[in-house]
Amino acid sequence: MSRREPRLCHETDVQLPAFVAGELDDAARAAIEEHLAYCSGCQFKWRANELVWRCLAQCEDVEPPSQLRRRVLEAIEALKELR
Repeated sequence: MSRREPRLCHETDVQLPAFVAGELDDAARAAIEEHLAYCSGCQFKWRANELVWRCLAQCEDVEPPSQLRRRVLEAIEALKELR
């Protein structure tokens, strides 16, 4: 069954990463499980999130380039100047 409720779909969409990671409290987890029981659109997003998490779990950690922090901060400053 695919009974979409936009407000619930939005709330579920926002919380799906935390749901998949097991970071939600019991009440929030239960609310998402209830919504996923009938919403095929959110079920699809849930499966996609789970796939991403499984793929990420297989990746090895990498050390970011030493200049990355400086370059990101410089880019932020440049964007601020454009405003």
